[in-house]
Amino acid sequence: MKVLFIGPKSGNSYLQYLALKRINKKTFLIDDRNILSYKKITEKIFWHISPSIFENLIFKRIISKINSKYDLIIIKPGHLVGKKLIQELKKKTKKIICMCNDNPFVARDKNKWKLFHKAATYYDLIAYQDVSRIYLAKQKGLKNSFLNLPSFDKKTHKKFNITKFEKVKFRNNVIFIGTWSPQKGLFLYKLKKLGLDLKIYGAHWNKDKNYNSLKNIIKLGNVKNPDYSKLIQNSKIALCLFSEQNLDTITARSVEIPAIGTLICSFRTRSMSNILIENKEAIYFSSPEECFKKCCYYLKNPIKAKDIANRGKIKITKTLKLNHENLMKQIIKRVLE
Repeated sequence: MKVLFIGPKSGNSYLQYLALKRINKKTFLIDDRNILSYKKITEKIFWHISPSIFENLIFKRIISKINSKYDLIIIKPGHLVGKKLIQELKKKTKKIICMCNDNPFVARDKNKWKLFHKAATYYDLIAYQDVSRIYLAKQKGLKNSFLNLPSFDKKTHKKFNITKFEKVKFRNNVIFIGTWSPQKGLFLYKLKKLGLDLKIYGAHWNKDKNYNSLKNIIKLGNVKNPDYSKLIQNSKIALCLFSEQNLDTITARSVEIPAIGTLICSFRTRSMSNILIENKEAIYFSSPEECFKKCCYYLKNPIKAKDIANRGKIKITKTLKLNHENLMKQIIKRVLE
């Protein structure tokens, strides 16, 4: 099968492309990271004014990179593809799908998804990892939605052999890795006020209204691999928080943390409970106070914490087998059916 993957050569998108290439050698990539020049300026226009301004330019630059036909085209995440482009892409493939981890149906990203909305109905399949997207897609009249669980990368989200220096550098009791949002900021501020030994890694935390109170436990900037896995590996507990604006009930960290082998402490949702059993494979909370109590308990009971972490790892990696390769196989099977 000849497959074209259109997405950024970075992050989980690229890891999923590499996983797909391992199971299907005739897989090719169009890196869309630099489709638009002057990225910071164009992104602001894309979000705050209209992405339609760039639709023709995006069309020309992507089509110019395609010189053959494919059995399948996979697009991730889909915000760059408008109606005109997808109609042309359909002439160059038997099937075309979109893998959309974000939520294109809420106002959080302002105008970012306007091109996607015009193109969505033309996909043979749109794969979402959160059931909240499925409900919203149905309200929009879309009938091509498919729910898949988040996945982890076997080569990246694992335990690494690390140096003594790294053991000291990456050691934490409780860790949160993720981009700032007001809700996450308030939650973690409350945890710090309660006295939890916490470290925060991620971008834009300097925007938080309580930044001055939090800055001594914040390491600003995106965390790249393999440091991401090494940080989680060397922490006793890793927090999993969701974007309320995005209506998230599950996220990539929901499977990456247990796959690495660290105890996951997550906001309690039905989606999480469906994959990891509470107090056996993961620990859950519904408030900062409950989170604080559970973290303190398992920090004082490391054997119990390790047992739950091990059960969580087995569930994600051995029982459910939620790795990128299996995700891509599942999606391809579904679209070909």
